[in-house]
Amino acid sequence: MCQARGLLNDGSRTMEGKPQTNARRRFLVADHVEPHKGDRYKFFFGKLQTLCPDHHDVVKQGEESRGFSVEVGLDGWPIDINHPANR
Repeated sequence: MCQARGLLNDGSRTMEGKPQTNARRRFLVADHVEPHKGDRYKFFFGKLQTLCPDHHDVVKQGEESRGFSVEVGLDGWPIDINHPANR
């Protein structure tokens, strides 16, 4: 997610690119690409990606709980086809 924004982040920066001041959040997070939702097989054998803590805790988990992304395109319209505005 940081890379898509043009930011090479090893965990030392926030998702906005500012220096990460919280020492406990200076490490990348192993994120399950597909939510495991308690499925032990998916938890242990599912595909992983690394995310900065901000993207994992704020963006990714928010999308999973809502069921859609709130990201908007250059026109200001939501880009996720699952967003309620696109139904």
